[in-house]
Amino acid sequence: MVFRLWPSLPCMHRALPRTAPGAPGLSKYTWNPLMTQAITLHAGLSNMQPGMSRVRELLKLQLRAQLQRRQTRIWLQLLNSHPVFKDLLQAYPRMMHKVYRHYLSTNLSCRQRVALLVEHYHFILQQGWGKLMTQAARAPVRLGSVPGKSGAPYHLQLCSLQPMDREGEMVLQLAHGDDVIYSVAFSFFGSRARASMGVGIGCLQGPRGAEGLRRVREATRDLHGMRPKALMVRLVRQLGHEHGCRNMVLVGNANRAVHHSAKKGRLFADYNSLWQELGAQVRKDGDFELPCENLPLPALEDIPSKKRSEARKRHELTLAMIGSLRSGLDAHRSPVQVATAGAVAAANEARQATDLEDNDYAAA
Repeated sequence: MVFRLWPSLPCMHRALPRTAPGAPGLSKYTWNPLMTQAITLHAGLSNMQPGMSRVRELLKLQLRAQLQRRQTRIWLQLLNSHPVFKDLLQAYPRMMHKVYRHYLSTNLSCRQRVALLVEHYHFILQQGWGKLMTQAARAPVRLGSVPGKSGAPYHLQLCSLQPMDREGEMVLQLAHGDDVIYSVAFSFFGSRARASMGVGIGCLQGPRGAEGLRRVREATRDLHGMRPKALMVRLVRQLGHEHGCRNMVLVGNANRAVHHSAKKGRLFADYNSLWQELGAQVRKDGDFELPCENLPLPALEDIPSKKRSEARKRHELTLAMIGSLRSGLDAHRSPVQVATAGAVAAANEARQATDLEDNDYAAA
């Protein structure tokens, strides 16, 4: 039995989504045709020295591309559609391999992975965040800071592709000094034109070891009792809400993209319990779902009177974090590149190439 996996991605009928009249399409963000250096599979090996290891990796990559020819063509069309992808691949060549391996949730087929990535980057370029993504692929980009109870600043910073390249395109981190307290990896999917925007979380990770647990406990006290992991989920949920996302999909334990590590006992976080604690509903495919709703006011009437002050402060801190994230992202918006006639024609050709039939479906 085949379930509807992630909203808007049942079988990836069209990887490059058609847009409503008047809405900006992908053609608006396509590569200037004067940039004639095409991106090929070899870009995924640009950081490897010549030798047998490189030959072996190239053969593996070519075999996967041959098995997924249609998805490979669409993927390469995306990577050649805007100069931002050249910069991303230079910063992290293994981006090329992304569609051939489990990504975000093991529920996604190769076709759905390609569709999700096309839709994610379509959204990113619409927002003017292309340059931000390339900067964040090379080093964390600080978006803003909020003081804790002690007055010490807690920073929000963004990474792209790394360090969780199989679990989301964007990694939002909460940092204190030089220490990363918590990270959440996520990607956008769907289309505003189709009213199907969503955001998916593929990883939520804190520091390891006893020292890491100590830092998390200290941060929780300094954040007025707000657990860093709950804060990170709330920030992504709010980001989704403010950008038209209807729902947030949270990966279940059994569907984690790094499931091989889970089988070897290297993963310890129980996502399912946390998602349920946050009010998420389990889906038929084993992932969880929450609506992307605005941050609600605290129900003070349900809180003991001696704890209401702390609850108010937690709410105020969360609002400050949301505002810091919003301002930081707004500050990094770049002007949207206007396409040439040749670029528009190239984008239209890419769209036509992705009109796929159901019987063309091939699982990854």
